[in-house]
Amino acid sequence: MSGKITFVGAGPGAADLITVRGAKILAEADLVIYAGSLVNEAILSYAGNAECVSSGDMNLNEIIELMSKAWETGKNVVRLHTGDPSIYGAVGEQFRELEKLNIPFEVVPGVSSALAAAAALKIEFTEPEISQRVIFTRVAGRTPLPDGERIEDLTSGTLCMFLSVSALDKLSADLIRAGRRASTPVAVVYRASWPDEEIVYGTLENIAQKAAVHGVKRQAMVVIGDVLDPGKTKSKLYDAEFVHGYRNDRFYGKCAIFALTPKGIGKATQIASGLAGSVIFTPEKFTSLVPELRRMVYPDGGFSAAFARAWKEFDAIIAVTASGIVVRHAAGLVNSKKVDPAVVVCDENGDYAISLLSGHIGGANRLARAVAAITGGKPVITTASDCRGIMALDELAAKYHYRIVNPDKLTEIAQAILENKLVSLKMPEELFNRYYNGMDNVEYLGDSKDVIEVKINASGVLLKMVKRRFALGIGCRRGIAGADLKAEVGNILQSHGYSWNDINLIASAELKKDEPGLLALVEDLGIPVKFFSGEELNSIQVNGVSHAAQEHLGINSVSEAAALLAAGKGANLIFGKTASGNVTAALVEIVEE
Repeated sequence: MSGKITFVGAGPGAADLITVRGAKILAEADLVIYAGSLVNEAILSYAGNAECVSSGDMNLNEIIELMSKAWETGKNVVRLHTGDPSIYGAVGEQFRELEKLNIPFEVVPGVSSALAAAAALKIEFTEPEISQRVIFTRVAGRTPLPDGERIEDLTSGTLCMFLSVSALDKLSADLIRAGRRASTPVAVVYRASWPDEEIVYGTLENIAQKAAVHGVKRQAMVVIGDVLDPGKTKSKLYDAEFVHGYRNDRFYGKCAIFALTPKGIGKATQIASGLAGSVIFTPEKFTSLVPELRRMVYPDGGFSAAFARAWKEFDAIIAVTASGIVVRHAAGLVNSKKVDPAVVVCDENGDYAISLLSGHIGGANRLARAVAAITGGKPVITTASDCRGIMALDELAAKYHYRIVNPDKLTEIAQAILENKLVSLKMPEELFNRYYNGMDNVEYLGDSKDVIEVKINASGVLLKMVKRRFALGIGCRRGIAGADLKAEVGNILQSHGYSWNDINLIASAELKKDEPGLLALVEDLGIPVKFFSGEELNSIQVNGVSHAAQEHLGINSVSEAAALLAAGKGANLIFGKTASGNVTAALVEIVEE
């Protein structure tokens, strides 16, 4: 039995501006795929117990695959877009892909951000004898404007400019050159309808400078025309969220985000919505400013204790504060770059994201780039290798899951590379071609899958890195196809920064020994598999009991317990039971065999 796919406009931001029909369909959904940080997460409360998945890191093929598979299994799927899907929603390409697959769908309109901007401005776009036409358009960027739709041609009427706030200088100049008065009123409406919306008023002559002063860089509607009253002002900054730009350089791990002012918390909320696995540490007095699903509250005046707790429990700390505050509190906690969390500092406007500590192994450089992409700012990275565009060896090890055998040699080897001394590399050919091929001082000694060796030719100093080994625990429903199992577990791995190439061993319950899909999977991948009895699995202490496995199989945990058993003594849990569709998976590092 097939399910149902509905595209729903979430509205401009406020949770109660979704249509009644949209809210009703959300309440009936089994799966909601929402447009990442562009959608107010409070709207997801309408979805009840539905699985909610952000598409912020997904491409078109991944979105279509997720929708179609859910539809095939009889699920009600909601594709939740910001504003109205028909206006710069990139839905046309999704419609066409579904039509190719003969999958039916419906569309529920939403309130456009342009209309929310008019409401915030308390204006009518079509004032008699002033303007009787409204033009929805954008400046040319990577997507050019068709012939006849150039900005220079828009000499009259009310303009609602989408996706254009970052080009206000050029937009204003083009309109003035086309004949519009330099004194033409302009309003920039930032996050219209959100509790923290901001409006900046000006004219074509000065709006770019005024918007810059307020730190408005993204997700703002620019309204231009004489229907505006430039004498009204109101301001409450709360920044927008847009994460597409960091797809290619993601940070994987749990992030603790700190801010100490209302404006800083607004920026922290923006950053958190763009980073999976992040929470916001907030003093009690600002509790109401942080979405509940992101919130971790500490007593007013308890910043030091909260910071020390986050240092131990999280993979990264992002501080929307002065860097001095972070330096002073981190000073007594710093241990080693091998174990310290990544630390990134961001200003309240989001202009700069500074990689402060653990840039390579901890991933702070990657995190700084990710934060800057979310805020529209610039990453500040000072490590020499990054400044020269060279992949640092400790960054390589962290990104591709290698263990540095003799880290005491790392500094000397890195310095030799930076000083242009001749070095020899033995490593996977793919990584060599991607990062080091073409460097004059690098000699390639050949392909090596599980070991990377870097030697200074003159001195013979050798750095050695070995591929870390991982056991993957899998639980699945009866009858799942091998291809579906591979895809769903692959999605789980990818969401944590891993791939099938990292897996050395698969484990599951003995009851799954005859599961065709699982057997097809291990045969396809050529990865050994181990099965464990219910008694063995129940002997392992796990973070959370699986009620479904307990009810149907009499087993407390399948994926997590199996992975821990397979990894053996000294096992290091990378991530515990994680569900996706009809499967669960857990990943454990094999420390001793």
